[in-house]
Amino acid sequence: MTLLVKESDGTEAIKPMGMFFKPSEYKKKINLGTRCLIVDAITTLSKLKPKLSNAEWSWFAEHPQFRHIFHMKRENHRVQEMWMLLLRTTCSNKRREVRFIVNGIPIRYGLREHALISGLNCHNYPLGYKECGGTKFVDRHFKEGEFRRLEDVKANLVNIGPHRDRLNMAVQFFLGSVICAQTKVGNGANDVLELFQREVDDLDFWRTFPWARYSFGYMLKEISHTMDHFGGSVKENILWPLPGFGVPLELLAFETIPKLGKEFRVPVEGADVYCPRMCQTSFKRNGMKGVSVSEINKALGEETGIDSIIPTKTPQERTLLDDNLEDENDVDKPDIAVDSWEKRLDEGLSIFFKDMFDEGVAAREKQAEEIEDAAGDGVHLAVQSIEQGEGMKMLKTMLRLIKRVDKKVGQLDEILLPLEAFVKDVEKRKQRKK
Repeated sequence: MTLLVKESDGTEAIKPMGMFFKPSEYKKKINLGTRCLIVDAITTLSKLKPKLSNAEWSWFAEHPQFRHIFHMKRENHRVQEMWMLLLRTTCSNKRREVRFIVNGIPIRYGLREHALISGLNCHNYPLGYKECGGTKFVDRHFKEGEFRRLEDVKANLVNIGPHRDRLNMAVQFFLGSVICAQTKVGNGANDVLELFQREVDDLDFWRTFPWARYSFGYMLKEISHTMDHFGGSVKENILWPLPGFGVPLELLAFETIPKLGKEFRVPVEGADVYCPRMCQTSFKRNGMKGVSVSEINKALGEETGIDSIIPTKTPQERTLLDDNLEDENDVDKPDIAVDSWEKRLDEGLSIFFKDMFDEGVAAREKQAEEIEDAAGDGVHLAVQSIEQGEGMKMLKTMLRLIKRVDKKVGQLDEILLPLEAFVKDVEKRKQRKK
């Protein structure tokens, strides 16, 4: 693997970086689901009866960190761009950041990116924070041995009424729904995190807690778990839940690849200039619940105008980072490749892996051709099978295959004419039977 560094004296080779997935996997699709239930959490809080008091609601609306989550435009998560990044995850010794290589250019996902997009606090943990708070609150509302799952917290919140502990219960529900949502739901779910159970005993202490650092660490563990699960090969059409506060990772591709941002995101009118990136833009309305991997790959194309590290755009963003970041009190593990990238980026140089760019683009184009060819063969086989009386199931399969024929538009007439004739014949026979 050759690294090309754009500088006046030509190119320079340095240590390459291994990848979890080969380019042949980049077109594969799964049903990636998020457990970050922002809309449900805010809707539940706003519909409590009796309504939250002004003091209770202001705890969220005026919270130095969480208020931004209430500023966001409420919309469905669109996570296939997140999946696009995960497919391009690099192998690294680093513990507190992840790198993705898209079209030959590395993209960093670290605390800085998490803070810039979310507006949450990334300061170092306060000493002894794991022992802070207590269990008086949960002991009052949950019997010993009783489930303390998110759904149980929600049920207690809805039924608690105008109780002195209602705000504490609401905060516990919010944290479990948004900041560190867990993988499993329903009967197989675990109790909400112990930190959240202890947190509600002392809301003032936890008001300034570095929730970005905590939620970011939780996300890194889930990304690592995802990589271990797939083991370099993707089995398509499975459902894979990704818990945690995934909004920053969900938006990372749009912030580091301006072309994708222009294609799928629009500015939010009237957004506060002091709000973080997640409040500044929203998804374009396209009549769909999400954006497909094929749409993202198509828009990505051969684009190389990609930022390895998100640049700040305004003085307000620089202030936000100054307020939310501080020097680490723990040194991360070294990694020769990543450290060399950081050095060159700090020097104002751009990094571009030419061979990875060529392999990724070629793999996507090759797979597109294979899908189209398979679709053509599948259509003819489906028509033949239906004519032999194998049923309408194959017809549905055939129609799905037709939708995947993106480029060979000229073949559609040859496909659709026999299909339409067959459907008309089926309808006539149904009428005669009546």
